[in-house]
Amino acid sequence: MSPARSRNQAIAMNLAQAVQKGQATAKPGSPSAEIAESMKPSDVADFASTPQAGLPKRVKPKPAKPPVTKKKPGMKVKNVGKPIKKMKFM
Repeated sequence: MSPARSRNQAIAMNLAQAVQKGQATAKPGSPSAEIAESMKPSDVADFASTPQAGLPKRVKPKPAKPPVTKKKPGMKVKNVGKPIKKMKFM
């Protein structure tokens, strides 16, 4: 696994590690309870052992890239926007 990216993530992993060891109890459905149930103890320990000095409190999410739209081939229209000349009849 990789180290924690923020202080909040490291703190959440410390709580999950305490729940796994039985040193703390978590409310069912809380994030720390879900982490403790879903992750292996060794993975939680990797995240929890990250030194918190120098980490940001929170990591900003990356902005989503707009979807790429492909141009559909179609008919090309000529002379759009130009005035139409009136024809003279006899």
